[in-house]
Amino acid sequence: MRGMEVHLNGNKQCTAGIGIDGVLSTIINVVGRAEVYYEMGSALAASKFLIWAKSELRVGDEITIRIVEREAFDSPIERKTEAEALGN
Repeated sequence: MRGMEVHLNGNKQCTAGIGIDGVLSTIINVVGRAEVYYEMGSALAASKFLIWAKSELRVGDEITIRIVEREAFDSPIERKTEAEALGN
């Protein structure tokens, strides 16, 4: 299966993958001057949301994403239903 390996400032954060029934994303958000953060997660066809890593970022931080082919991946640190992910 294909997935992503994420490093923050040279330190491995996670290796995540989901197979063919979902979408895997790494999102970096810059919110004005208040905050910068990233999240590695996925949305599955079964309305489940998984998160492998998330962290606040600072000026000068470097994120590296490598596309990988693996048989197994790290376990997610969070699992949410669609309602939980939407804050309901």
